[in-house]
Amino acid sequence: MTKISSSGAVQHKSFGLVLQALVVLARKGDTCSSCEMAELLSSEATLLRKTMAKLTRAQILVTKEGRDGGYGLNRDPEELTLAEIYQALEAGEVCSKAGNDPMCGNALGERMIDACSDIFAEMDRSMMAVLEKYSLADMVRKSGC
Repeated sequence: MTKISSSGAVQHKSFGLVLQALVVLARKGDTCSSCEMAELLSSEATLLRKTMAKLTRAQILVTKEGRDGGYGLNRDPEELTLAEIYQALEAGEVCSKAGNDPMCGNALGERMIDACSDIFAEMDRSMMAVLEKYSLADMVRKSGC
């Protein structure tokens, strides 16, 4: 029996939060603490640090310790695609696995997961193709910041 776990809805929420934080960093052009960003984004610093840690591991962000510390971009916003950001947050998980969550844990549910797997894989490819078209700099421009 295939066990599917997903946090698709959480990932999409994290993606939106991280995009906002990255726009703030790109605009600022310098480091910004998680507390400062959380205040600007009306979020919690702990949640922000948890998601930003994934971007640090993916070398999208750098961290600076100390009194003037915080997060800074490690990549040129013009060259950083939304697909790279999304992939860093997903940590290798397929985003459309969220579609499997409502599937029953019985034989019919297993057959439905198998029946839908190609469709879900196509959804993932389509979404990633769209995200590849846009950079962080595009989001800065589109947001009017």
